[in-house]
Order: sequence, then structure tokens, then C-alpha cells
Amino acid sequence: MKNILYKILPVCLLTIGLTGCEDETKYRPLPEAVPLTMSINEKAFVMGEQLKVDIKVEPDADGNEVVANEDFDIYFTAKAGTEDVANVFEPFSSIVTFPKGEKQIQVDFPIKASGLTGSTAINFTAFDRGYKMEGSSQVIKVSDYYRIMASLENNAENVVMEGGKFVLVAKIEKPSSVPLNMKITPKEGEGDRYENLPSTLTIPAGRTSAKSDAVTIKQDFEMTGDLQLVLNLESDSPANPMINSTLTITMTDLESMGDPNLFDITKVYEFPDRPFMSDKNKTAIESWFTGDKIAMNKNSAHPTSALKDKDWVLCNAIEFHYINSSFSGGNNTPNAFGHRISWAFSDINDAPSQKIQAVNNANCTNITNEGILNMWVDKNVQGTGAMTATKDYGVAALQCSKFGGIFAPQHTRFFPGMRIEVKARLRGIRTGFVPTIGLKNQKNSLPNTKDEIDILKNTQGSVITQAVTVDNEIGSKSVAIPQANEWNIYWVELVDENIINLGINGATNLTVNRTQSPDRWPFDKAATPATANPDPATAAGGSAGLYFFMRLAESSERAAGKAPEGWDNVLKSIANCETDDNTPRMEIDWIRFYTNSTYSDEGVTYWANAGQLFY
Repeated sequence: MKNILYKILPVCLLTIGLTGCEDETKYRPLPEAVPLTMSINEKAFVMGEQLKVDIKVEPDADGNEVVANEDFDIYFTAKAGTEDVANVFEPFSSIVTFPKGEKQIQVDFPIKASGLTGSTAINFTAFDRGYKMEGSSQVIKVSDYYRIMASLENNAENVVMEGGKFVLVAKIEKPSSVPLNMKITPKEGEGDRYENLPSTLTIPAGRTSAKSDAVTIKQDFEMTGDLQLVLNLESDSPANPMINSTLTITMTDLESMGDPNLFDITKVYEFPDRPFMSDKNKTAIESWFTGDKIAMNKNSAHPTSALKDKDWVLCNAIEFHYINSSFSGGNNTPNAFGHRISWAFSDINDAPSQKIQAVNNANCTNITNEGILNMWVDKNVQGTGAMTATKDYGVAALQCSKFGGIFAPQHTRFFPGMRIEVKARLRGIRTGFVPTIGLKNQKNSLPNTKDEIDILKNTQGSVITQAVTVDNEIGSKSVAIPQANEWNIYWVELVDENIINLGINGATNLTVNRTQSPDRWPFDKAATPATANPDPATAAGGSAGLYFFMRLAESSERAAGKAPEGWDNVLKSIANCETDDNTPRMEIDWIRFYTNSTYSDEGVTYWANAGQLFY
């Protein structure tokens, strides 16, 4: 190997027969090659800027500076993969001579002033034959502009769970002397999916990044499958455009990850469309319904093996058969509205229930020839009971086993040890109205009348809320089911004195234990004694246990007088509410009551004991 580097050291040479020192500098050969180092001024460049490359001779092992002993050539290349991209520079010096006697040189590589598009990652390499060079290969990026990049913080995959949060980050590779604003616009129709999404994210002057506060992707309570949500991005600086004009976020659908049994009605009954038939009503049912039926009588085991194994046996059922035993008064004569009213229910028509809407079940309910109880909203309806004023809207609101006395709606005692199943579907545009099915304590049995078990409460879309409430909620869970507008089975189990289970189809959705509210457990039989007289004006004698209700309640916004403008535009345009598909409605195929070994009606006399059966 050629010796090209020497130490510079003035010395006095002592020679035999000679005296004195030579004043001239001499170059001493090195025992080995001394390495070089390549360094560059930046890692990213745009049009009109310069890549500055420094080649430096490093000190020797003793720290002494050294220089080149002779001229030597350094070869430069610029490649993107295997492609030569030296043409992004103008000019490009492919060979540069390192002069003898120098310890450092700088080589400038100007980036083209125009004509570039986008960005290119370049492997910039220097090579000098025979010598090691530290940092001889470095990756740089050459772009047309310093562009703004948008991303999600700590989320390279851009995947966010429905109901989850993300932080939006804007970055640029070189600070600007002025603030840079990135405008953020959701794709059309997707704006309501976000909470706290900023319209602009600003990178301050002299900074290279900015980030938003946490943004929430709202839970939609719909089984949509994973969605590709798009944010449109725009820079306000022509000199600093966006790398990408959109950012796509994959929203993982929460509902699709739920228990599949929640959506499977056949987990409760293999044939959920088959009605129950008692021995007492067999002849009448067979003359009306020619399809398959399930023969059931009191204490018949649950037809589904998993529930049979839990010792649930039939107590009672309301099947809404199109037979006299189902109709009010026990006959098939329609009322003044042409409707047939269920004998199993009375009206929830007290004043609080009719504050902003009338209750008129004669007007707003009907048992159809198909054996379905139809409950709907109608316009300009006169109230009943405590309120007889005509309201803009009238609704159906039904209850059973609320008061004492021996008449049809007092057919079942709802005590611990009972399972209640309701096969229901929700139809129409239900804005402003909340279909609700549940259990409540007897009126005035406790000072707070909010004590309630919600078996079904539909506040929006296909969202179903199931809850146990006293002063506040003991437990509550909202889920979305794929098709609330089709038949589903909603159920509650008052398992015993301590446990309440709520579920939909084949899945338990919520379990509430007395330990969660040890000082207030409103569903004790002791809290609703048979001697209580909840409404002396209308009831002869007391009532025990819970009572069952179904109603189309007003929304909380309507009740507070804060319904948004135009909330009822569709409803106003409907000519015939009973038949129009857009009418808010709730339809009930059947209601079934089962008991287990912990159940006792405590010998209370009620209508079913008199032989009246609704199935």
C-alpha cells in the first residue's frame, strides 16, 4: 500500500561527522493507513438547497493530527435502490481529488432549483480506494418541498377501536420561519363519528411538530364491521404542502367483537316463531293458527335444554293469539278505532305519563290477525284516565299486575325466582320516542319511584340499554344489536333475592348483585307488601312484588323541552300512522314467564287462578 500520509514534525537530525539541525519539514511514512470520516450537513433537502459533504483525516492513535501525503481521488455516487439518481443534483461531482497536505475538504452538491416532484430516499456514498472511511454511506431524502406529514401518535397502523382515542400529529422535517396550519376535514358523512376533532393543527414557527388533544371515535352502537374513516388534509402554505392529502383510520367495530350469542335468537328457542298453546285454548288456537305450535301448560319445563337444566318452568304467558281469550272483554268485537285490545294489560295513563303526550291504548294498540301486539305513535290523540286533553302525539303505554284486586291485568306476581322473556322488534323512525319494557316497584312502596329494571330501552338506532336503577343506576349496559328492527328476545332473570341477570337472545348482558347496593335493594318482596294500597282511588286492596310495563316513552330531550328543531318532520308528514312504515312503533310477538324453585307467589289470589289464560 502506498504511503500517502506522513506526520509533520520538524526535527534536528544528528548525523555522524555533522553538527546542527535542518530547518526544513519532512514527511514520515505512516506504518498503516489512517481512516477518513465523511459527514454531511443535513439529512433532508429540497430544491435549491445544497448538500455539503466534509471529508476529514482523523488523528492517529496518539491524537496527533495528520494530513495527506499525496493527492488521491474520492468517488461519489447517489442511488435509490439500484437506480442512479445523481441527476437530482446540479451539478454532481462524481470524482473529487483530496489534495496532498490537506486534512479536510468540503464538497458541495447543489440540489436542482426546479423540476423535482415528490421525495426520493437516496443512498449517498463516498469511496476512496485502499482506505477505510467512516460514514461513507448515508441515507438522505431529496424532495421538491418540505412537506407536512400527518400521522397518529404511537400508532403506525392507524387502527383505533370504536369508542377509543387517538392523537393527531403534524410534522415537518425543517422548521419554518412562520406558523404552518394543517386544515382537517372529515370525509362527507363522517363528521359525527368524532368527538374533539380539531379543524386545524398548527406547527409553530421554529418547530418541527405539533399534536392535537385526544380525539375520540364515538361508539355508534351498530354492527357495521370495521370501517375506513378518512380525514382530508390541506396545508395553508404553498411552499409546504402535505405529503398525503388524506389520512385513513381503520375503526375496529366494537359490536362485531361482541358475544355472537347476543345476536342469536335460536339460543333461547330453536323455533322462536312457534307460539305456545295451552290445553285450555287448544281448540281456539288450532282453528286460527295452522302452523307448528308448542304445547305448554303451567309447570312445563322450558323447551330449551340449557334453560331446562336451570329448572325454569312455565308460570304464565301472553301470546297475543287472535282468539277471544286475548281480547279485552273476552270477545272479538273491535273497538271504535277498529282495534282489538289486549285483556292482559291496563293503561299507564296517570298525569306524569301524559305530561307532553297522551296515552290512549284504544287508539294506539292492536292485536293483529298474525298474533302480534302492535304499539305505535299517533297524532292529535286525546288522553285517558287522569288527563283527557288532546296532545300533538299519543302513544301506547301498558302495564300489568300493578294494583290489587281480581281482574285480568293482575295475572302474574313478579317475585324473585322468575325469568321473563319478551320477543319484540322496533320499527319506524323513533326520533323523540323511547321504546321501553321493564319492571318497577309498586307505586309508593318506596319514596323514590325511579326504582326500575329496564329489560329493553332503545334510546337511539339499534342501541339497547339494560339497567337496574334505584336513586342511581346500580348497573347498566348498552349494546348494539345488528337488527333491532327484527325479532329479538329480551329477558330478565330475578334469579333469587340477591341476583338479577339481564340479557338479549342467547347472551347474558348484565348481572347485578345485591352487594352492589347493600343499603338499597328495591326489589325485595318485603318492600312491597300485599297490604300496601298503592292507589286507593282505583284499587281495592294491595299488591305485592313488581309490576310489568311496556311503553313508548318521550325522549329525555323532549321531556326537558329541548328537542331539536325539526325532530318530528317525518312524523308530521305521515297520513296514516297505524300503517305507515316510518311511524315509531314497538311490536310484541309474545311474553313468557318462568319460575324456579326459589319462587313463591305467597298464595296471593290473582286472575290466572280463576282460569283465565292468554296462551
